[in-house]
Amino acid sequence: MKNNRIINQLDVLLPCIDAQRLIHGRGGLITGFEQVNIEIYSQVLWVIVYQAIDESPLYEMLDLAKVNMAKWGVDHIYIQRRFEKGNPVEVFAGTDALVDSEFETQENDLNYLVNLGRNQNTGLFLDMVNGRKWLQDNSRKKSVLNLFSYTCSLGVSAASGGASQIVNIDMAKGAIKKGQQNFALNNLNGVFIAQDIFKMVKKLTLKGPFDILVAAPPSFQSKAFDVRKDYKKLLVKLKPALADNAKLMLCLNSPLLDTQFIHDMVEEVYEGKAHFITRLENPEMLADVNEEASLKVMLYQLA
Repeated sequence: MKNNRIINQLDVLLPCIDAQRLIHGRGGLITGFEQVNIEIYSQVLWVIVYQAIDESPLYEMLDLAKVNMAKWGVDHIYIQRRFEKGNPVEVFAGTDALVDSEFETQENDLNYLVNLGRNQNTGLFLDMVNGRKWLQDNSRKKSVLNLFSYTCSLGVSAASGGASQIVNIDMAKGAIKKGQQNFALNNLNGVFIAQDIFKMVKKLTLKGPFDILVAAPPSFQSKAFDVRKDYKKLLVKLKPALADNAKLMLCLNSPLLDTQFIHDMVEEVYEGKAHFITRLENPEMLADVNEEASLKVMLYQLA
């Protein structure tokens, strides 16, 4: 019965052009699939198993999915097991042609490079789709600073929305290089800096003032960033880089910290001069049994 429900849901969502999360088992709302997410990237159905589970229900469901591949526009079904050393990938259907191979996918009429293989990150965080759409709709003639830019998908969205300047910064040179490729794929221009943000504060201030600050930090990165102590410290240092009426898009992906953590941090840093606008809704498909544990994308306005 459960498998039929999942297949029916896939039947509604597929085929589709945009990369997206199709099944969000990690949200805790699908009994027996709490450790499974299913995503679509172009012609690949990407199944992630996060912890060791009884996989027989999953295989039963995927056997049904295999029958529907042609109808859904799916050429390959891959299973990545995050709980095994090296995050191995099983080719359940199709071929291994796109395993650990870079290819293009699409979202909101923009193109991105992804890599489905042993890495834990594909190159495009699908849960940030509404954040990218907000930037696309609100960046016209704005100067945007994109911190922890990774492969610059948020920067691409801002640039495509007509940003006057978009500065992307991330300490990972490989990610920044991929970001440059993503900009080129969409015939867009931006500034790219591969450096520790804390070492670039003065130079970033000189490139300002910025009308929009985007911060999507990792919850914890060994010896580089700890969201509990470094997020506030970074916002303090970057205050001189912001326009007087700048907007802040502050993201938090830790299930252990709630929205109040961000509210308190913003109040401490801006001392009543940053007004809360809204929390961007996560996609309906990413509903969570505890919304405070899910991705938090918070918007503020300086005044």
